[in-house]
Amino acid sequence: MNKKYFFFDIDGTLGLGISSIIPADTLYCLHRLEQEGHFIAIASGRLQHDTQTFADRYHIPAVVADGGNSLSLNGKILEMTGLPLENCKALLHDVAKRGLPWAVVTDNTINRYTPYDTFPHADPRNYMKTVVKPVDIDGLTAVYKIMYARPDKDEAEPPQHGLPHLEYIDHTYLIEPTDKSRGILRMLELVGGRPEDAVVFGDGMNDISMFRKPFLSIAMGNARDELKAHADYITGDNDKGGILQACKHFGWLG
Repeated sequence: MNKKYFFFDIDGTLGLGISSIIPADTLYCLHRLEQEGHFIAIASGRLQHDTQTFADRYHIPAVVADGGNSLSLNGKILEMTGLPLENCKALLHDVAKRGLPWAVVTDNTINRYTPYDTFPHADPRNYMKTVVKPVDIDGLTAVYKIMYARPDKDEAEPPQHGLPHLEYIDHTYLIEPTDKSRGILRMLELVGGRPEDAVVFGDGMNDISMFRKPFLSIAMGNARDELKAHADYITGDNDKGGILQACKHFGWLG
């Protein structure tokens, strides 16, 4: 059997919800795939530090994180780039003028910094630590993620400044890199893999960029319908053995 290069999203795919818990049957499947000589990696929108912590816990060697903007192998960061800095500064100035509370991730941690003690962070699904402190927009040297409160329905939306906007928890927007396929292609290049041998698993809207040819795209049963429409195969839910089911279906486990 040809060596395959597997890339798994975390939340809702490997992990249960947004937890850091991988079901036992999925963990068994990952170990078996490695034993068969396949390449195992994460492809996540989470920042490198957070994704690496998850990967280390389960001994997953390769990480494509931050929506394709960071790569690491065996715990070593190979590449890591932020969002376009001037675009980020322009957006932050715009939302600040409109009185919309915002937060920004400026380092490789789970901290998001905000000058607003009213910045919304009540949703239990939030995994980031909100740190209230002064933030000098013009003095920023790197931006990895931005969150800001979405305007009310009767208010105009601020310009997006060419940055990807995702509707997020706590009625906020999340601005983060969204081209996981870019990171996957770069990782394949670094480890000598062929794009046609890549298999991607996902469940959410930020996985659409990696559901592309020549990758084989597998959507979880619990995936968004929009993602399923782009999938080559739809497996079971991630808490019902979906990953193991797909690997047996395609004969990747000997």
